[in-house]
Amino acid sequence: MAIPDTTKARLVEAAGREFAEKGFELARIRTICDRAGANLAAVNYHFGDKEQLYRAVLLEAYKRRSSVVTPTIGDVPPAEKLRAFIRFFFEQVVAGSDEDTWQAQLIMREIFSPTSALDAVIQEWIRPRFELLKSIVREIRPEADDRRLNVLCFSIVGQCLMYRMTREVTGRLIGPEGLGRLDIAYLADHVATFSLAALGLGPPAGRDADPRA
Repeated sequence: MAIPDTTKARLVEAAGREFAEKGFELARIRTICDRAGANLAAVNYHFGDKEQLYRAVLLEAYKRRSSVVTPTIGDVPPAEKLRAFIRFFFEQVVAGSDEDTWQAQLIMREIFSPTSALDAVIQEWIRPRFELLKSIVREIRPEADDRRLNVLCFSIVGQCLMYRMTREVTGRLIGPEGLGRLDIAYLADHVATFSLAALGLGPPAGRDADPRA
């Protein structure tokens, strides 16, 4: 959903495009203001400085990419909680055909060339999701220590992110038709089944049948 057409909103849009194209260091406040049709003092008035503007723009990018920080998961067995989380993660983080938007480009740039603004993203978006996943995995493997829980969670998230981060490679490996068959529902069920099998809570993965059966 687009934010209202105000000077502040225009600065966010202009800065988003500038930061996505050039990165934080090479982006210029004058260029951002020219794009936004605003005077140079507008950035200081609305955001304080370039760093605060970048932080606000990066958080806005995450808000537009994902509408919910964490899912609401009811009082269900741990295996169903994990399935629900993985479905949520695919729908909110992995899915989407917006790779050409400034939001997607900026997020990817920040991941591979992080700035201090990443701390705010981790605090507001990434950590709450990680802690929720960790609590679910802890229910499944209560004997695991914190180090083991961390890597178990990273293994689950890594499976999910693979389908977003390597989409171009995957498409060339299995072709557009093969890639098209890997819809979000199928992938979420596969990752959930695979992960539950690895955690010792579910049948072996690898069947074409519905893994929820």
